[in-house]
Amino acid sequence: MARRPVDPRNPKPSVGRRILKAIIGLTVAAAMLAGAFVLIDMGLRDFAETRAEAEIKRRVPGKAVGADVTINGFSMLMQVAQGELDDVDVTFTLGPEGLDRLAQNAGYTGDVSIADGAVAVANEIEVLGTVIPFSVALEPTLDETGHLVLTAVGVTAGDAVDIDLSQFVDLATAGVKVCSASLLPESIRLTGVTVDDGALEFTAHGSGVPTNLDALSTRGECLTEETSAGEAPAE
Repeated sequence: MARRPVDPRNPKPSVGRRILKAIIGLTVAAAMLAGAFVLIDMGLRDFAETRAEAEIKRRVPGKAVGADVTINGFSMLMQVAQGELDDVDVTFTLGPEGLDRLAQNAGYTGDVSIADGAVAVANEIEVLGTVIPFSVALEPTLDETGHLVLTAVGVTAGDAVDIDLSQFVDLATAGVKVCSASLLPESIRLTGVTVDDGALEFTAHGSGVPTNLDALSTRGECLTEETSAGEAPAE
């Protein structure tokens, strides 16, 4: 059988050029797949962070609640595949209404407020037959048992009352201690609290956070002093 003559105007590509074209095609396809993977990964991460923020806002009492969740780690898809998130940072705020509700749930009857970068609880006391309203300044901290501790650091009599109440109000018992661990899933631990204008701002961190919704819905619990005394504090 006679060979078809090669048209000099349309020469047949050499083997090297065909291989080069194949390599270029594979490279382009791989780049497109990688780009698609990154976009899917970013979309999944954004979706998960948004859902987590909405869930925190639902759990934290009060209306003026803000939340920010950052899921760290290289691949969100791989973390979901393994069933847990490696590294999660959380920030959320608790307003006066929510703090007052937590205090009431813990059995405190005074009105807790947050104003001018300070926390205070209002109450009243009877001195020499006269009922005097007063306000106790509180300093927020977290303890190792999962409680928000509002330590009394000063007392001020109400308006138009000129009296030193320090001898009538025991600051050691005037503070507030409420469970705050239950605001988050048990896999995420509170790490800090500060007063920010008219709200308390909490920071929290989680590692090995389950992606299973049933496991994630399990709230944290506050330990009793007896339990925490026999256990090493959580890292």
